[in-house]
Amino acid sequence: MILNDLTLLLIVFFCTRTFTNGSDWLKNKKGPLEDKVLEVPEETDVPHGVYWFQATDPNVKSYKLGGETDNKTLIEKEGWLYLREPFDWETKKVHIITVEALDADLKTVEGPVSITIIVKDINDNRPDFNQTLYDGVVRQHSRPGRPFMRVYATDKDDPSTPNAKLNYSISNQIPDTYKVPLFQIDSKTGEISTTPAGAQNLDPNTDAEYILFLTVKDLEGLSDNAFSRNTQVKIIVKENLWKPPNTVIITENSTDLHPIQITQVQWNEPGAVYALEQKERYPNFPFSIDEDGKIYVTEPLDREERETYVLVVFAKDQNNANLEQPIEVYVSVTDINDNPPECEVPLTVLEVQENEKIGNFIGSLKAFDLDESGSLNSVFKYRILDQEPKLPSSTMFIIDEYSGNIQIEHDRFQKTEVPEYNLTVKVTDMAGDPTGFYTVCSVVIRIIESNDQIPIFEKQQYELNPIPEDTPVGTTLLTIGAIDNDEPKTGSSKILYHVVEGDAEGTFAISTDEETNQGHVVIKKPLDFETMPVYKLRIDAKNPELLVPGVDYNASSTAYLNISVIDVNEAPVFGSTEYQAMVKENIPVGNTILKVDAIDPEGSSIRYRLEGDVFNWLKINSETGDIITNTALDREKTDTYKVRVIAVQFESPALESTVPVSINLVDVNDNPPVLTYPETHFCFPVQESKAVLMKAMDKDLDPHGPPFQFSLKGDGNNNMGDWEIVPVNDSFAKLKMRHISFKKIQYDVKVNIRDNGHLEKTYTVSVLFCKCSQNEHCYIDVQTQTGRPTVGATVGILLGTLLIPGVALSLVFYLLKKNKEPKTTTPDAKPML
Repeated sequence: MILNDLTLLLIVFFCTRTFTNGSDWLKNKKGPLEDKVLEVPEETDVPHGVYWFQATDPNVKSYKLGGETDNKTLIEKEGWLYLREPFDWETKKVHIITVEALDADLKTVEGPVSITIIVKDINDNRPDFNQTLYDGVVRQHSRPGRPFMRVYATDKDDPSTPNAKLNYSISNQIPDTYKVPLFQIDSKTGEISTTPAGAQNLDPNTDAEYILFLTVKDLEGLSDNAFSRNTQVKIIVKENLWKPPNTVIITENSTDLHPIQITQVQWNEPGAVYALEQKERYPNFPFSIDEDGKIYVTEPLDREERETYVLVVFAKDQNNANLEQPIEVYVSVTDINDNPPECEVPLTVLEVQENEKIGNFIGSLKAFDLDESGSLNSVFKYRILDQEPKLPSSTMFIIDEYSGNIQIEHDRFQKTEVPEYNLTVKVTDMAGDPTGFYTVCSVVIRIIESNDQIPIFEKQQYELNPIPEDTPVGTTLLTIGAIDNDEPKTGSSKILYHVVEGDAEGTFAISTDEETNQGHVVIKKPLDFETMPVYKLRIDAKNPELLVPGVDYNASSTAYLNISVIDVNEAPVFGSTEYQAMVKENIPVGNTILKVDAIDPEGSSIRYRLEGDVFNWLKINSETGDIITNTALDREKTDTYKVRVIAVQFESPALESTVPVSINLVDVNDNPPVLTYPETHFCFPVQESKAVLMKAMDKDLDPHGPPFQFSLKGDGNNNMGDWEIVPVNDSFAKLKMRHISFKKIQYDVKVNIRDNGHLEKTYTVSVLFCKCSQNEHCYIDVQTQTGRPTVGATVGILLGTLLIPGVALSLVFYLLKKNKEPKTTTPDAKPML
């Protein structure tokens, strides 16, 4: 039996694939002669076995290939279909061929069957922009995120795969005046818009033109192996026309013909549709806008109805979508003098005592105007037109012409002769200008007798039954009374009661009943038997009005009240409403953190206990209140430990009180940094220097965490000459190759990490160098034999392939499985291979 070149080549190919990838590969690459759909990546290395057809008829001696082979596929007589030239997805995506089995006379005994070969795309095309230079225009204050232009690129690779999925980015902008990006690009669509900083800072008066340098990458921009292209975008910045006009000033009650144009807005481009709305809901909205953005007031305005309006103007496209954020137009209505003054009350009533002196102020006349406050239209001038009666003088009173304050011009009031005076006062706006409006107000001035009578208590000594110390605040204890014979309902007869002795803390208050002039004694602050068991109060009764000369208060205006307080059993009282302490988390066990203190108002002994000590970190001295560490504290569990202390009195019943205790734990450097890195292997032989990205973490707080210091630790393998540490930032570093002459073995590199608090730990970073498949997975390859193998050698290869899979395949599968698992290292554990 003589084997041809093709047979030998395919046998070697078959053996190598079987040993490398396991029996599953062969199972998936062979089968009966039937219609099939096969997938083959483009640019596949040749020769490449596609499928092994196995006819069932024992007379089959060879196979015949037909259809769209394009001279790229061949089939050998044992049924192996293989590639002799690689496919090109961009040229042809599907090849349909036929296969039939022949006997010794070359007659068809099975088939023909249809074989559809789908060519799978690989990333072998760079993306291309449809322009080498783009031009765009953006308006000042353009809305952030709203696209104003778009760039476009294409990729000839399969659009259903990441090979043709593109990612756009901006690599640079010129000029960079503000040192922040002013433009952004949608990574998927290529749409360019302003950033918030761009919307704020773009100004044609500062920089009228920008150049953006753009990059497009395939593979969604997620791989270092992605293809890329670059282009430039020239952007012209133009002034923003869409901005609010100045505040519009409109005089109220205009007699001009309406509507009247008051202002205009303008969108940056022609064709905008304008809409006008009210910011607040006014009963009447007398404004409109036309297609050119001109805004009109449609009727006269009344400032007294509304002083300001806020108009919201929209610019929309033909689909009723907003082109930009709406702008606000402020309208201010100015006042004219169209309202007369009005009296604040229909009748102003004032009082004057008989003994009032010349010049004394007795009250004011108040008027108001609906016209604008602070303008001349609301400045009033007051003048007394008439006084009735005119006794003993026709000018008993004068009025300040601008304030309305009334004073006494002549004295000698006698209530028995003239009990009251009636004044007629003219009030004119515009500061009395003859063209202003005016009104007339009435004032009554009543004469009251002088305060020549003092209040006299009905009783000089008041008694009260003893009261419990827990009587609520606000309780009325009793009512006291005094009599004043001055004119009722006046300041001369009104009585005010004051505690002048025996209550330094202000525990009691006395309010006066306006109708009866009686005084109600009320508890104002909590009672405390232990502090004050008995109160002896002295109470004075006085008038708010001054007594006339020669009359003074005496003992008749003073009364006494004794109040006895009854003791009540009360709960213990803590010295504070809350206790707090700050300690380091490494405080030794048995140390006192803080002390709580409570007393019993009745003097009973106190015992303390803890509640809420969920971690059993603390204990308390039941007699002294000292809180002591019971076990080690740990800030990493909680930084604020909250418990409660209960104080219990030795009484029957045993009352108790609770107070919260917060212990703030201060961090100490008690956690070494932890190293994490991905399971790593590199393909052998190494073509270029590569690195392992390492990350350090620390449970401690600043300043005991980052920045971390990474360093190599020497060992017997002399890894110090193979690797170097390259810092990335405070928490990351790269373990980088110093050369590319590595062996096909696993390297265990000792890496030391020190945190900012000088606590350090050493870890082992394992890096495997191995032969790789096309997909960069590790595998163990079979040694290549030189020359043409003999039949015996070929049979030996097949037998060897069948005998050693139990060892070799197990190792390969284990490596492939572990290659997918991320890991976190510990100082004593090495990653499994």
